[in-house]
Amino acid sequence: MEKEPYKMKSNFAACVILYHPKKEDIANLFTYCSKVEKVYIFDNTEGKSNEKIFIGMENVSYFWDGENKGLSIRLNEACQRAIADNFDYLLTMDQDSSFLEENIDRYFKDILNFKGKEKVALYGLEYSKNDINDTTENYIEVDHLITSASVMNLKLYNEIGGFDENLFIDGVDIDYCYSALTKGFKNIKFARNFFNHSLGVRTRRGSIFTLYLIKKNVSVHSSLRVYYMYRNMLYIKNKYENVIPDIIKEFVKNQKHQVNKNIKYSNEFFTILKYKRKAVDDFNNKKMGKLHNLI
Repeated sequence: MEKEPYKMKSNFAACVILYHPKKEDIANLFTYCSKVEKVYIFDNTEGKSNEKIFIGMENVSYFWDGENKGLSIRLNEACQRAIADNFDYLLTMDQDSSFLEENIDRYFKDILNFKGKEKVALYGLEYSKNDINDTTENYIEVDHLITSASVMNLKLYNEIGGFDENLFIDGVDIDYCYSALTKGFKNIKFARNFFNHSLGVRTRRGSIFTLYLIKKNVSVHSSLRVYYMYRNMLYIKNKYENVIPDIIKEFVKNQKHQVNKNIKYSNEFFTILKYKRKAVDDFNNKKMGKLHNLI
C-alpha cells in the first residue's frame, strides 16, 4: 500500500492555462501540483512573463511566448508534451479551480480502478459539494465535461483528434467530448466527488425589455465572449449534427439560451447584437480561430 501514492502520481501530469493570474489563482495550483509528477503551465498573458513566480518548483514546466493563443492550441501543446513524457493521464485545470486533498486523491484512485477505462476519453467531477445528494450515482456517462478538473486518457488523444484549433475559446471542451463520442468512447463523471470551481460573477441587472426596471441576479459575458459562443455554436452544430443529432439539438438550445440571456441583460445591447451578427458572418465565411479585428 505504501507504493500506491507514487504509482498513482507517476501516471498523472497536469496542465493549467494562465491569463493575468491573481495571487489566489497561483494558490489554486498548490492544491494539486504535489499530486502529479509534472505540471505544464501555459501562460497566455500578453507582454509580461510570470515565470519568476514558479522558480524553485521542481515539477513545473512554464511556457510563455507573450501571446494569448486561447485554449485549444495550448491544450494541444500540453497533451503532446505529456504524451512525449510518457504520461497516461493529464489533469486539465482552469486557473480559478482547486481541490481538497481528499477529493483529488479519491479522484485519481477511482480513475485507476475504473472498469473499462480503455474506452473512457475523459473523466470529470461535480462543480461543488452542493451538487451531490444521497441518491447520486457513483458515476454517470455524460455528453460532455468542462475543461477544468477533467482528466484525459492520453492513449486516446490522437485517435480522437486533439482539440479543434478553429475554436480558440468557448466550446473547446465540448467539441473534444463530442469527437470522443463519435469515435465510440465515453465521458465519465464521478458524480459523488467534486472540486472547487468558479462559475463566474453574478450581478444584479435589469433587462432592456423591461426598461431595466426589474432586476435579477444574472451572470453575463462580454460582447466578445458572446461572439465566440455564437460562432462556435454554429461551427459545432455543423460539424456534428448529422452524427449525434439529439445531442446537438440540446447543445444548440442551451447555447442560444445563454446568448439570448446575455443580449437581454447586457449593458452593451447594440454592441452585443453587432458581435452576434459578426459571429454569423464569420462562420459563413469560414473565419475561425482568434478574432483580431474588434468592432
